[in-house]
Amino acid sequence: MTSNVTGQGFIETKQHRRFREFCEACRRYQYIGLCYGPPGVGKTLSARNYANWDMVERYRPDAPGGTVTLEQVKGSTVVFYTPPVVVTSPGRLPNDIDRLRDKLRGFSLEEIRREERPHLESANREVEGLYEYHRRTGLNGFDVPPEEVARRQDEWRRIFERVSGRERAQPDPTALILIDEADRLKMTGLEQMRAIFDQGGIGMVLIGMPGLEKQFARYPQLYSRIGFVHEFKPLSREEVRQLLQERWWPALAPMPEGGIADEESIAAIIRVTGGNFRLLHRLLTQIGRVLEINKLEKVALPVVEAARESLVIGTE
Repeated sequence: MTSNVTGQGFIETKQHRRFREFCEACRRYQYIGLCYGPPGVGKTLSARNYANWDMVERYRPDAPGGTVTLEQVKGSTVVFYTPPVVVTSPGRLPNDIDRLRDKLRGFSLEEIRREERPHLESANREVEGLYEYHRRTGLNGFDVPPEEVARRQDEWRRIFERVSGRERAQPDPTALILIDEADRLKMTGLEQMRAIFDQGGIGMVLIGMPGLEKQFARYPQLYSRIGFVHEFKPLSREEVRQLLQERWWPALAPMPEGGIADEESIAAIIRVTGGNFRLLHRLLTQIGRVLEINKLEKVALPVVEAARESLVIGTE
């Protein structure tokens, strides 16, 4: 078993790699896939990471100095969507997904506009210059020969039509749609997801709690289109141990010098969290807090127990 600890943010675990392979299969074969697992095991984190959704959400084309660049999002082909708890309009779900698909297509359009902007701006200046004589003198007409007027106007029109043609030729890049919290979907929502899928050319993954596959079995028109099922399991004891040994730590939480080396503490963390990634994140955050408050430098069993007492641990 290997894991890839990517800084203090996302962790590429064995479960994530299996999820990624599952998504790739749904994308490649254009099937609907079901992914289910208990809360806190990392389903949403894995889905957002696979879709590069943190970058996609933060990108703003009108903020060139922003934290996310076009280079980081162009080529995105996966939509991540969480249905609202209450759908107040029958068209809400398909409209939301259309908007997100347009957002992905917008990256390609933005790249075209950036490439063509210097040419179009130059042509605009050339045409705008034709009217300088009128602004200066108030007289109608141009102070350049008619053939020059025609040349500038034709050049602007040619460039504009080229840009418009390139934009129209850009297809919807969406290859896969990830629907998180799919348990929220009622009959109408499921029918709408099926209609989107039936348009063709994409795969779809419905993500939810255990029992999702039984819930959808009651809708034969959708269930007959399901090609793959994936169970997202908690971290194994070995994975939790390796993460601790590789000194993964929640962002913003104070990290102890040298990480966690005490075997008794590691065993207690594994026992308390049971492989639940969300609970592991919370427990390590509390451990950092206990160390900071008590000005301690090493993690020992009493620190883990003190951190454990401040957590609410349940079935969620």
